[in-house]
Amino acid sequence: MQNSVPKRGLQRPAKDQNRLIKTFNQVLARHLSTMAIIAGICIFISIESFANSIYLKPLTSSPVFYFFILTAISLFFIFFYSKRGHKIEWIHVAWLTYLLFISVVEEFAFRMMLPILLSGTFGMMSAVLFSNFLFAFIHYVTLRWKLINCVVAFMGGLGLSRLLVSTEDIAILILVHYFFTFLNTPLPPERR
Repeated sequence: MQNSVPKRGLQRPAKDQNRLIKTFNQVLARHLSTMAIIAGICIFISIESFANSIYLKPLTSSPVFYFFILTAISLFFIFFYSKRGHKIEWIHVAWLTYLLFISVVEEFAFRMMLPILLSGTFGMMSAVLFSNFLFAFIHYVTLRWKLINCVVAFMGGLGLSRLLVSTEDIAILILVHYFFTFLNTPLPPERR
């Protein structure tokens, strides 16, 4: 008798097992490349707005502060790995680097630049909603996330958008995103 409890995880089931995301390289090829292209286009279209953004001012005025926060978060991740019995290997370091980079890329694109670019046409509220919908939808397509996980990503994105408005600090969003993305996916696909 088969276990009727559904498998835990972020991905939707697939009849063809070849469609599943099983490797770190697949994550890089499908997700990181898509997000990096979107962020690059957004920044390229509005490089002056990006460079002069009020959201970058806290980071540029106090980089040491953010470095110490990033160091503390990284030490927590190492502690997490050791408490779970994981020997830290190169793939763990690569995964943590990827999670930081994807946090930077996604926050610049979907919380900062895309809403600014779209707000002139749609108004800020609609731009934020659309940007976060697109953020969640891309996770559905590139990482094959289940719909409920995408809804949570959409809601989390709205929360991060609100945090950006209240703090005017993109670096805080990046660090929050990094922390919670790690908690959501602490290990690369090969190690799960």
